[in-house]
Amino acid sequence: MKIELRLPDEFDDFYAREVEDKGVFFRAIASISGREVSVTFYDPVRLAQDIEEEFRSRGSLSIPHLIVLERVTRENMRAAVERLGPEFFE
Repeated sequence: MKIELRLPDEFDDFYAREVEDKGVFFRAIASISGREVSVTFYDPVRLAQDIEEEFRSRGSLSIPHLIVLERVTRENMRAAVERLGPEFFE
């Protein structure tokens, strides 16, 4: 079963550098056999910052289909989606 990562058409032109610098991307879609699943990517530093802020303000944090990468780049996102397999996206 092939999993395809879909990013906005303008990702490379407008988002790629900013996403890597900020360490987070919320608008990715994994397409598996015609089914689409939203995926969120974080780098560890940004995730720790957001977790701390969410705990302070709300006391909890839930992020469905979260994938943590060393660096949030197109290549790393694609490789992670392919490596995780379809079970992750159920």
